[in-house]
Amino acid sequence: MSPLHTLDADLLRWARSGPPWRALPFGTRAQLRWRSAWATLNRRLSEARVSQAPALAPPLFIVGPWRSGTTVMHELLTAATGWPTPLTWQCMNASAFQLLPAPRQDVRIARPMDGLEISALSPQEDEFALLTLGVDSAYRGFLMPERLPELHHTLDPAYWHTHEATWLPRFERFMAGVLATGGQPGQRLILKSPNHSFRLPTLLRRFPEAQVVWMVRDAATVFHSNRKMWQSMFAEHRLTPGAGDGLDAFLGEALERCADVLDGLPSQLPAGRWTVVDQAELAADPRAVVARVMTHLGLPAAPGDALANALARTSRGRIERYDQPAPAAAAAGIAALDAAQQRAR
Repeated sequence: MSPLHTLDADLLRWARSGPPWRALPFGTRAQLRWRSAWATLNRRLSEARVSQAPALAPPLFIVGPWRSGTTVMHELLTAATGWPTPLTWQCMNASAFQLLPAPRQDVRIARPMDGLEISALSPQEDEFALLTLGVDSAYRGFLMPERLPELHHTLDPAYWHTHEATWLPRFERFMAGVLATGGQPGQRLILKSPNHSFRLPTLLRRFPEAQVVWMVRDAATVFHSNRKMWQSMFAEHRLTPGAGDGLDAFLGEALERCADVLDGLPSQLPAGRWTVVDQAELAADPRAVVARVMTHLGLPAAPGDALANALARTSRGRIERYDQPAPAAAAAGIAALDAAQQRAR
C-alpha cells in the first residue's frame, strides 16, 4: 500500500462517506480500518509529546501553484540557511515519526513527474503529512480521483479561515513535532506546500511576522505540468479505479485562486517580507537567485557545502515543454494567473 494509505480517523471517515468505498474489496477496507486505528493512536501519542512545546517562531513559507518550482526552491533555501524543515520520513509517517528513530539509510529515488531525487532525509512537502493526519486537503483526490469535484472548497481561502479550528492546531502540533525531532524549539521552519497558497491569508494572520517566497511560472506550462503530475499521483496512490474527469476544471480554478491570493499579498505583508521568484530564472542561475532571495529577506547563510550539494542534486531534474493548447475549462484560470504574476514581478 502507498504510505498515503495510513489514514487518520478523520480521513478514513471521509473515505467511507462516498460510494467508491463500498466498491473496495472487503480485505482492503479491513486493512485500511486497521491502519487507521493505529495511525490515530500514534497521532494522539505524538501530539501529547508536544503539548507543552514552546510557541512556534514565524515560518518561511514557499508557495505558488503546483509545479511552479517550489520543490527546487525548498531544497536550495533549506540547504542555504540550514533551517529545519519537514523531511520525507516525517511527512510520510506523520502520525508516528515522533515515536520512531530517524532512518539510517538515505536511499534516493527519482520523482516520476520531473526526475528530481528525493530520499527519506530530503526536504518534503508537508501537505502529505496533513493529508494523512486527517486535515482536509486537495490531495484527497489522489486517493479517490472520482471524488475530485467534491474538493473545490479546498481551493477557497475563505474556507480555510472559517474552518481554521479544524486544521490549524493539528498543523501546529506537526510543526512542533518536526522541531522536536529534527531541530530546536524556537527555530524557524521552512514550510513548502503549494496547497498553503490557498491557506496563506489565514496562515499570515496566525504568523504575522512570517516571510513568503512565491514561485511564478508560465501559467499554461503550469497547467499542463499539473495535468501530468495529478495523473501520475492518481496512478500511484489511488484506492479506487474511478477517473478524475473533473481535473481540468479543478486545476483551472486552482490557478484562478492562486491569482487572487497573489494579488492580495501586498496588502498583507510589507515588501521586505515577501518576494517573487520566477522558475525560469531559478533554473537558469539558481545560485544567484538564492542569494538574491536571502539578501531580500535577510536570511542567514549556513556554513559548509550543503548549498553546493543541493545545487548539484537539483540540476539533474527535468524541465519539460508543452506545446498543446489548454482546454476551455482552464482558460480563465490560466489568463488570471498570468496577469497576476505579471503584476507581481
